[in-house]
Parts: sequence; structure tokens; C-alpha cells
Amino acid sequence: MRLDQVLEIIKGQALNEFNHARQVEYGFETALLSDVLAYAIPHTTLIITEITNHQVIRTAEMVDAAGVLFVKNKQPDASAIQLACELGIPLIVTRLGMFEACGRLFAAGIKPARRVE
Repeated sequence: MRLDQVLEIIKGQALNEFNHARQVEYGFETALLSDVLAYAIPHTTLIITEITNHQVIRTAEMVDAAGVLFVKNKQPDASAIQLACELGIPLIVTRLGMFEACGRLFAAGIKPARRVE
């Protein structure tokens, strides 16, 4: 699925300029960035979170995430957005809560990036 399709599904808004054709295969919802570092699948994972600090941008950089989706209309400050621009990390925000955003993306075909065994 492309990022422009993600935007449509979650009724999201882009916070920076990015390639809307970038592919997303997996979603990784988290409140623990260490989990992302340990389990994310590089290149096609969308990080879905409420965390808005610089660490989420750096984590996305380290795992080469497809982008970061902020739920509950939470938005990073201007310096975090600027860092994402410099690193080429797409940032999206939605008014939806975590449960609904993940549910919509899962129903549309986004797979979980980690499985609980």
C-alpha cells in the first residue's frame, strides 16, 4: 500500500513533504521505541504512535521506517518536523485513536510488524 492510500484510510494529514508513493507493508504500534528497534521490519514499516519527541524520529531513521503516524492529533514540535525533513522521514497525523487507526489499516491489508507468540 502507498502512503497516499494510508492518508486516505486514516483521514490523515501530511506534516512534511515526502514521496506519497512510498510503500507500506507493515504497521508497528508502540509506546516503547525499544520495541521498534528490536522488532521492526526495515523499509516498509509504518510506526504508529503517540510519542512526538525527537527520539521517535531517530528511531524511524535507525530502522529505515516507511514513516511515522501520530494518532490522537498529537504532533511533534517544529524542530522534530525539521529533523524528519532532513532525514527524509514521512510524518502523518490523524485525529483517530490508536485502536481505530490500527484497525482501519489492518482491515485495508497492512500486516503487523511483530507477532506476539
